[in-house]
Amino acid sequence: MELERVKRFADNGLGFITLGTGICNRCRHVHEDGQSCDAFPDGIPALVLNGEIDHRNPVQGDNGIQFERRQ
Repeated sequence: MELERVKRFADNGLGFITLGTGICNRCRHVHEDGQSCDAFPDGIPALVLNGEIDHRNPVQGDNGIQFERRQ
């Protein structure tokens, strides 16, 4: 499992960080850790976190849950 996290998140030398260029930080499904959500409970893929993949559309492995703006 730890190896999988290494593949999914950027490491700033201090530990894993959430990449802030995507829409995840505005989503109602994101968890407090900023690195997982209801769609990706084991960790949001880096391509979604950094905005390279638009999660307003279905993404493989998202359990049928896409971006919804937090109120």
